[in-house]
Amino acid sequence: SSPSVAIVGARNASINAVRLAQKLSKQLSEHGYVVVSGLARGIDAAAHNGALAGGTIAVIAGG
Repeated sequence: SSPSVAIVGARNASINAVRLAQKLSKQLSEHGYVVVSGLARGIDAAAHNGALAGGTIAVIAGG
């Protein structure tokens, strides 16, 4: 089992925040972490995009 880390944030994030989330998730993925996030635009989408090579888990809200 791989370690995992959740990355979540604003839907209307600044371009710098989106770039940071993508870069951070890519680096975490390269070090063996699986990135967990929602399916919203903004930070969630950037986190998944950055970690595609290493694997991501999408969490769908329900209630």
